[in-house]
Amino acid sequence: MNGGAARSRLDRAAVVLGIGAAASPLLGIAGRPPLKLIAFGLSAVIVALLLGALAVTGGLLSKRALVVLAGTGFAAAAVLLVVQLSLGNSNTRGGDGSTVGVFLAFAVGLLPIGLAKEMPTNESSNRQPKGVSDGSQQPARRRAQGRP
Repeated sequence: MNGGAARSRLDRAAVVLGIGAAASPLLGIAGRPPLKLIAFGLSAVIVALLLGALAVTGGLLSKRALVVLAGTGFAAAAVLLVVQLSLGNSNTRGGDGSTVGVFLAFAVGLLPIGLAKEMPTNESSNRQPKGVSDGSQQPARRRAQGRP
């Protein structure tokens, strides 16, 4: 572990999305529109905080399974909310269509991050392809071969 810092781009993305998910209930703090952008009930706030923390943990520990689990949780919460809203049953998530949109956005962001393959990165990836030269190596190469 490198001091708790995320290791790869995908890990950092999971951490940032997890922080965003945990902070998303702040968009519903205001009492009425236009400042109240999202309708979050208490259970929706708990879901966002727990799944956001799970995504952050997965990113910090480089555990993609935790990121996939967080994304799946957001997708399941969105589907459950849609079903409850469409059937007119009790709304256990405490939200509306805006909550569904936010949960789906985090699901769509976290699932590909958790399922993506990590591309190997090293210093040689920043170099130009073999056979392509910008001219800076030619004088050194000539000197090494004994040519001016």
